[in-house]
Amino acid sequence: MGQVKALAEAGLLGPDMQVVHANCATDAEIGQLAAAGAEVSVSPFSELLIGYGLPRTTDLLAAGIPVGLSVDTTALTGNADMFAIMKVTQGVTNALAGDEFALTARRTLGLATLDGARSLGLGAVTGSLTPGKRADLIVVSPSGPNLGVLTDPVQMLVTAAQPENVDTVIADGRVLKRGGALTTLDTGRIGRDARQALAGVLARSAGG
Repeated sequence: MGQVKALAEAGLLGPDMQVVHANCATDAEIGQLAAAGAEVSVSPFSELLIGYGLPRTTDLLAAGIPVGLSVDTTALTGNADMFAIMKVTQGVTNALAGDEFALTARRTLGLATLDGARSLGLGAVTGSLTPGKRADLIVVSPSGPNLGVLTDPVQMLVTAAQPENVDTVIADGRVLKRGGALTTLDTGRIGRDARQALAGVLARSAGG
């Protein structure tokens, strides 16, 4: 508590700063963030898990602050599932508002894409399929049983889609996933390396 005020008083808030979480920000501090043009990243999974409190997504958006969604760190959340993060962001926001439509699926999808890029200062680089921007995109297949009754694509992406529905991933023009299979990573080796690294950490810890 009080960190945003301290940053403002030190003259450190500005459009080149992204504040992460901001769960404890007072209304006055949210006003300071908005006046300075600072951005905020909310990461509801980690915030709920470690007791940071509830994200103030509605208040931040109402103040005109650029807001993006974040995984935070997989050490806390256990995964990097942006579909789940969209779901929990919309759910918590609507629950706090007592309004099913306080945060729509389309607005939620925007927080995970273009608004997220803008909050990082990368709005001109990525976040949307626009000529001149990087070729960053995913292709979601509607063939899975959870997406079988496809109606509103945006609603389905936010409320129903899961990582296994992603058929293709392209980052800066590089194909990283095709046909549902990763093309550049050996997942088996990654798992083995991780277990080996953990064993080394535990052994050194026991020896120290």
